Amino acid sequence: MKRISRREFSRLAIAGAAAAPLAGATLQKPEGQTVMAKPTAMKPSLTADEEKKVDEAVAEREKGMAEMRAHTLPYGLEPAFLFRVRTPARRAAARE
Repeated sequence: MKRISRREFSRLAIAGAAAAPLAGATLQKPEGQTVMAKPTAMKPSLTADEEKKVDEAVAEREKGMAEMRAHTLPYGLEPAFLFRVRTPARRAAARE
Protein backbone atom coordinates (compact mmCIF):
# COMPACT_ATOMS: atom_id res chain seq x y z
CA MET A 1 0.00 0.00 0.00
CA LYS A 2 1.30 3.42 -0.95
CA ARG A 3 1.99 5.90 1.83
CA ILE A 4 0.61 9.40 1.32
CA SER A 5 1.40 12.65 3.08
CA ARG A 6 -1.03 14.59 5.23
CA ARG A 7 -1.38 17.23 2.52
CA GLU A 8 -2.24 14.67 -0.12
CA PHE A 9 -4.72 12.98 2.22
CA SER A 10 -6.48 16.26 2.99
CA ARG A 11 -6.58 17.11 -0.70
CA LEU A 12 -8.22 13.75 -1.48
CA ALA A 13 -10.65 14.10 1.43
CA ILE A 14 -11.76 17.56 0.29
CA ALA A 15 -12.15 16.36 -3.29
CA GLY A 16 -14.22 13.38 -2.10
CA ALA A 17 -16.42 15.56 0.09
CA ALA A 18 -17.04 17.94 -2.78
CA ALA A 19 -17.69 15.17 -5.29
CA ALA A 20 -20.25 13.24 -3.21
CA PRO A 21 -23.15 15.73 -3.64
CA LEU A 22 -22.34 16.10 -7.33
CA ALA A 23 -22.48 12.32 -7.81
CA GLY A 24 -25.99 12.23 -6.37
CA ALA A 25 -25.08 10.51 -3.10
CA THR A 26 -27.81 11.01 -0.53
CA LEU A 27 -28.10 10.28 3.14
CA GLN A 28 -31.70 9.10 2.81
CA LYS A 29 -32.48 5.41 3.14
CA PRO A 30 -33.69 3.62 0.02
CA GLU A 31 -37.41 2.86 -0.14
CA GLY A 32 -38.54 -0.54 1.05
CA GLN A 33 -35.72 -0.83 3.56
CA THR A 34 -36.68 -0.98 7.22
CA VAL A 35 -34.65 0.26 10.13
CA MET A 36 -33.60 -2.38 12.63
CA ALA A 37 -34.63 -1.66 16.22
CA LYS A 38 -31.85 -1.26 18.74
CA PRO A 39 -31.41 -4.26 20.98
CA THR A 40 -32.65 -3.69 24.50
CA ALA A 41 -30.13 -3.72 27.30
CA MET A 42 -30.33 -6.73 29.54
CA LYS A 43 -31.15 -5.66 33.07
CA PRO A 44 -29.56 -7.84 35.72
CA SER A 45 -32.10 -9.62 37.85
CA LEU A 46 -31.83 -8.47 41.46
CA THR A 47 -33.61 -9.63 44.53
CA ALA A 48 -35.91 -7.22 46.36
CA ASP A 49 -33.28 -6.69 49.07
CA GLU A 50 -30.57 -5.96 46.48
CA GLU A 51 -32.83 -3.52 44.63
CA LYS A 52 -33.52 -1.71 47.91
CA LYS A 53 -29.78 -1.42 48.62
CA VAL A 54 -29.11 -0.13 45.11
CA ASP A 55 -31.88 2.46 45.42
CA GLU A 56 -30.48 3.61 48.78
CA ALA A 57 -26.96 3.87 47.35
CA VAL A 58 -28.21 5.89 44.37
CA ALA A 59 -30.18 8.21 46.66
CA GLU A 60 -27.12 8.70 48.90
CA ARG A 61 -24.96 9.45 45.84
CA GLU A 62 -27.48 11.97 44.51
CA LYS A 63 -27.65 13.65 47.91
CA GLY A 64 -23.85 13.98 48.02
CA MET A 65 -23.71 15.29 44.46
CA ALA A 66 -26.40 17.89 45.26
CA GLU A 67 -24.37 19.06 48.27
CA MET A 68 -21.22 19.40 46.15
CA ARG A 69 -23.05 21.29 43.40
CA ALA A 70 -24.53 23.71 45.93
CA HIS A 71 -21.05 24.63 47.18
CA THR A 72 -19.52 27.47 45.16
CA LEU A 73 -15.76 27.82 44.80
CA PRO A 74 -13.89 31.14 44.87
CA TYR A 75 -13.06 32.52 41.43
CA GLY A 76 -9.27 32.73 41.88
CA LEU A 77 -8.84 29.27 43.38
CA GLU A 78 -5.70 27.43 42.30
CA PRO A 79 -5.99 23.88 40.95
CA ALA A 80 -5.24 20.99 43.28
CA PHE A 81 -2.50 19.72 40.97
CA LEU A 82 -0.64 20.82 37.86
CA PHE A 83 0.20 18.91 34.73
CA ARG A 84 3.80 19.02 33.58
CA VAL A 85 5.15 17.79 30.30
CA ARG A 86 7.39 14.80 30.81
CA THR A 87 10.85 15.71 29.61
CA PRO A 88 13.44 13.16 28.58
CA ALA A 89 16.00 12.28 31.24
CA ARG A 90 19.25 14.18 31.04
CA ARG A 91 22.25 12.17 30.07
CA ALA A 92 25.58 12.69 31.72
CA ALA A 93 28.26 14.05 29.44
CA ALA A 94 30.51 11.34 28.04
CA ARG A 95 33.97 11.46 29.59
CA GLU A 96 36.93 10.73 27.41
